[in-house]
Amino acid sequence: MSRHKGRHHRCGCWFRLHAVALAVQDESMATLRSARLERLLGAAIAEATYEHVCSLVDNSVVESFDLDYKAQLYGTGDSEKRELAGDIAAMANTVGGLIILGINEDDQARASAAPGVPVSDAEVTRIYQTAASRLSPLPGLDVRVVPDPASGGDHGVILIAVPPSPARPHAVLVNNALRYPRRHGTTTVYLSEPEVAEAYRERFTSVAERADRLERYESELLTQLDTTELTYVAVSLLPDMPGAMTIDTAAGRAFQEQALTTAPMIAETGWSWTKTMVGPGRFIALADVSDQGKTKWRACELHIDGGGAFATFVDVRRSHDGAAVENSRVDDENLALGILSGLRLLGQHARDRTATSGNATVRATLHPVRSALPAKLTHSRFHSISQGLGPRTLIEAPDAATVADIDALADEGPELVAAAHRLGGHLVQAFGRPEILQFSPQGQLRMRYWDPRFQPSLRAWAEQAGVECVNDTVR
Repeated sequence: MSRHKGRHHRCGCWFRLHAVALAVQDESMATLRSARLERLLGAAIAEATYEHVCSLVDNSVVESFDLDYKAQLYGTGDSEKRELAGDIAAMANTVGGLIILGINEDDQARASAAPGVPVSDAEVTRIYQTAASRLSPLPGLDVRVVPDPASGGDHGVILIAVPPSPARPHAVLVNNALRYPRRHGTTTVYLSEPEVAEAYRERFTSVAERADRLERYESELLTQLDTTELTYVAVSLLPDMPGAMTIDTAAGRAFQEQALTTAPMIAETGWSWTKTMVGPGRFIALADVSDQGKTKWRACELHIDGGGAFATFVDVRRSHDGAAVENSRVDDENLALGILSGLRLLGQHARDRTATSGNATVRATLHPVRSALPAKLTHSRFHSISQGLGPRTLIEAPDAATVADIDALADEGPELVAAAHRLGGHLVQAFGRPEILQFSPQGQLRMRYWDPRFQPSLRAWAEQAGVECVNDTVR
């Protein structure tokens, strides 16, 4: 970022790129979204029933670049395992797609019958294990059994859904060598050496571009903030695979209605959105806008690709008597609440408005922090820990990044809290604290470290979200 200089800037840039690279490489929870396939099935892929799959036969749907039929299960021999891995890699290396086990095709590649295959959890596990042992890197994969209701549950079809992959090219191990398949119509072909080199170049170019975009979303959001009196935590998110949403009058009205009637913070703070706007390719929500058009409290910008940024204040830069002080006091509870609420808001935008899923890179930073305005990490009450509460004073803004599953953030629950622990932990470590105290690595709320004014609403949210509240003391 332009406001970071010298060695910190270079290290921070590497850290951001490294975090995005991790997001690219870890896609095991990704979900396939395809409007074309959903039209053919008559349902979302993750919700398709046996009847939906059989409709492909009824309508004589032809195999294509994103749809592959197999009459039988993949075998257990080496050649059959290579075929399974190759079919998965070919989909991931192209635009993603769906492999259906249990569908016959005729000589024109049309679905002609649905004899089904034996289905079991053991077969699903075998497919995952084969992919993991034969593919590098492992692409996103979702294997699901769809039983025939008339079979008693042991016969049906198996769906192997493979999203398009930002980590391509994916290689298959063939006779101690790596080969790179892709779909070409209804067949599989292999990339030539120059094509493999170009695919790797595109992968790493994409990593750098995504890191830049994440930083740009954050910096654009910060222009909405009046930073003369408050310090903010900014949380940003960028999906591995972009989503899409429409911005028009109806969508803008729906966003406004939702924003003005929904509190952005998970714990009750008394502050909500008061104004919504439309910007280039984004919706914007602000709280308590000043005459200069900026907010003193919190803001968010939600982009059409599923990315976005959220910022909320973490403390005021005033002493108890109202006089200006020489440093920014970052309250650890406000920091924890801001990260948790920001991750939820951004995850729900990505999934619910732009229909994307899979992994996302998430990032957090504090603003402003500079040599003329150093930052200290503080706490509003006694924490039963007298040492290691963040003794370091920062003169440059710390940043943190991690990888999270979009559906897990949007669904709330323990995985959202665990992601907040990772992201918040990286930030407070810059102050010299080992971890953020309000969350556990397992996704619990440590109630001992929350102010009583937050606890009732946090407990109510936790009960609804299936998050455990504990009174553990960190030692």
